[in-house]
Amino acid sequence: MVSSPKIIVVSTEFPPGPGGIGHHAYSLCNALHRRSKALTVLTPADYTDAKSTQAFDQQQPYAVLRFPRKGWRTYLLRLHLTHRAIRDIQPDHIILTGKFSLWIGSYLKLFFPDIPTIAILHGSEVNLPNRLLRRFTHYAINTADQIVAVSKFTASLLPAFIKDNRTVAIIPNGIETDELSTYPTNAGVTLNGTPALLTVGHVSPRKGQHRVIKALPAVLKEYPNAHYHIVGRPIYASQLTALAEKLGVENHVTFHGVVKNHRDLGNYYAAADIFMLLSENQPNGDVEGFGIVALEANYFGLPVIGAKYCGVEDAVNDGSSGYLVDGEEPIEVLNAIDQCMHNKESLRKQAPIWAISHQWGEIIKVYLNLMN
Repeated sequence: MVSSPKIIVVSTEFPPGPGGIGHHAYSLCNALHRRSKALTVLTPADYTDAKSTQAFDQQQPYAVLRFPRKGWRTYLLRLHLTHRAIRDIQPDHIILTGKFSLWIGSYLKLFFPDIPTIAILHGSEVNLPNRLLRRFTHYAINTADQIVAVSKFTASLLPAFIKDNRTVAIIPNGIETDELSTYPTNAGVTLNGTPALLTVGHVSPRKGQHRVIKALPAVLKEYPNAHYHIVGRPIYASQLTALAEKLGVENHVTFHGVVKNHRDLGNYYAAADIFMLLSENQPNGDVEGFGIVALEANYFGLPVIGAKYCGVEDAVNDGSSGYLVDGEEPIEVLNAIDQCMHNKESLRKQAPIWAISHQWGEIIKVYLNLMN
């Protein structure tokens, strides 16, 4: 009897903490488990309390080993614990996702050269501002046996010595349609405004909430009752509030903060008219590698207005699931809102079809082909 292949996933993020890399890793692990793969996850527990983390880990059908934070010893401990787990488990494959996980991968290759590794690239880790760290990260990526980028944009960020000499698989992010189908959509969330515009994600320059606010003066001339709703950790909320006040649109912007759990987002998706994802590439190398929230919004029939020149281009089917615009051009944003409002019924039917084509049941097949 042939035993199930053993896989170790090393991720820099994992639920119940927030973060797109962690959400992707969690969905990947669930999809692998459904394919009867024996899994162990190695990850820290950030932005969450110990009780919530322990309860979450106990609910998973696979082992989750957490890296503790111990000041300056944190990263040394991660190397030690990862080395020990690889030695004890002797996995058939190692999947690396997130910046420090890529670095760990290059270390592991020194001691376990015969265990195949897959490096998953999301975007920002490829384009670090520090030249030394960037070169080291590129070296680490190149030591992996397989390289996966979540979008064509992310793959384009790789240096020539990698992308001209290695095969880089483009495997988009996926959504858990079975899970999303259980999300509540009528739990009393009301988003005022016509149209009600929505962004979900950390309130930060990369997510581009400031671009939507800058477009509001033009939007309000045609849609005087439009309102912009922002859901997510309010890291830059004070800066955005100041921007809205400067532009005289503060009464048309609402910060809703963080939802209690991911399921609650279904109520917001269902209550909005248009999802806004005008992500902006940052000078420090922080970029949007894909934009999984676009697919989630589409699943609930919500059209997406997404930014060109970043990974969102792969997440939006222009003209079918939404529209792509230059986020720096308010008139383009307004025109896209017009298109969404005029083609509301058509987009509401087509958007879920696009989202469902990215369900993890299909995405995981590509990963399994790489492992084979």
